[in-house]
Parts: sequence; C-alpha cells; structure tokens
Amino acid sequence: MEKERIKRMKKVTFYYVRHGQTLFNLQGRMQGWCDSPLTEKGIAEAVKARNDLKDIRLDRIYSSTSERCVDTVNIINEGRNIPVYYLKGLKEIYFGRQEGILIADHYEDIDNRRMNTRDWSDQGGENLEMFSRRIRETLEQIYDECEDGMNVLIVSHGAIFLQMVEFLFKLNRKEFIELVITDDPERHPIPNGFAAIFHREGDEYEMDCFIGRDEKILAKLKADRL
Repeated sequence: MEKERIKRMKKVTFYYVRHGQTLFNLQGRMQGWCDSPLTEKGIAEAVKARNDLKDIRLDRIYSSTSERCVDTVNIINEGRNIPVYYLKGLKEIYFGRQEGILIADHYEDIDNRRMNTRDWSDQGGENLEMFSRRIRETLEQIYDECEDGMNVLIVSHGAIFLQMVEFLFKLNRKEFIELVITDDPERHPIPNGFAAIFHREGDEYEMDCFIGRDEKILAKLKADRL
C-alpha cells in the first residue's frame, strides 16, 4: 500500500534523445533491429545533444541496446559518468523481412504501414499491439526503478517516440506529423539528437516541450487531445 502511495506521488522528468544519423538513415533504408554506424553528421548531432544537456542534472541514462544508440550515449556521457542502463525494450520497431531494404523501392507499402497499420507481422516483424505493449512495459520498468525528482535521459528511436505521442500523451500522432512537417518539411518528425522533454507523475504522462519546434504545435495538439 505504501509503495503504491509513493508511486502515485512520484514525479520523474525525462529528456528524450533520438540517436544520431546513421548510414542507413542517409541511404534511406529501413532500420529497426538491424543497425548501421553513425555518420559524421550523426556524431555531430550526438555532440550537440551532449552540449544541449551539459547543464542539466541527469541521474540516469536508459538506452536502447542498438549500437547507434550505444554510440550516441557514449558521446553524450563523455566526462559525466552518469549510470547507464541498456534495455532491449527501447529498441526500434522490428520490420522483419523489410529490415535494410531501400524505402524508395517499396514506398507505397512502407508509407501505408508507417502511417496507418503499423503492422509488420506478415513480414515476421512486430505489429502495433506488440510494439505498444513492449514500450509500455519498458517505460513502466524505468519509472518503477526511479526515485521522486529524478531527471532521466532516454536514448532511443524515432518510431518509439511517435508511438508514445499517441498512447502515452494522448496526442494525435497523424496531426503531430502533419504539423511538424508543415513547420519544417526538411526535418524528420522526430529529429536526430535532443528531441523532447516530458514527465510522469503518478500514472499520468505529460509532454512539456518539443525541442526546436514552435510552441504553438504542442499547444494545438493539447487542445485537440485524444
């Protein structure tokens, strides 16, 4: 009973970083559980994230086990020695047989899956239910392990965050994508590097800031909350 009372009162603030650009990002290839190295730009994005976060007290880092995230963490954590915990549950969605393929060669199918069905189970990968459950369970584990008032860095992937936008923050995922692309058509909805700040207090998650985005975007999404 006491443990549940403390959990209801506990507030943890999260700083979310998407790994730096990779070779497969540059080549336009599907990259879920497969991996590729950070590009020079990706390394620079990780360095920028380190500089953006340098004055923020970070008590822990939780990271995907994918190499691109591990390398990003190592750059961010240089000189700080923040405890790091690597979790498979923070890995990107699994695309099955579509891992590594050129997106341009299968654009209509991939675009439909990414924007609508979010289902790669027919390819031997994950579907929306599997992916959502994995993220929920992993974030629940992280929250349970943290103490009240902690600041936690999460280093993970783009689709992970897009899924969180919908089922954790109750914001319209498609509207979010449309708004941020309209704001800056050249940028990915979840850019590589430092991307967002959010918090959880008790059972509720709340988005605080999309880094580098017009504040009106988040205000609009919250006004239209699901």
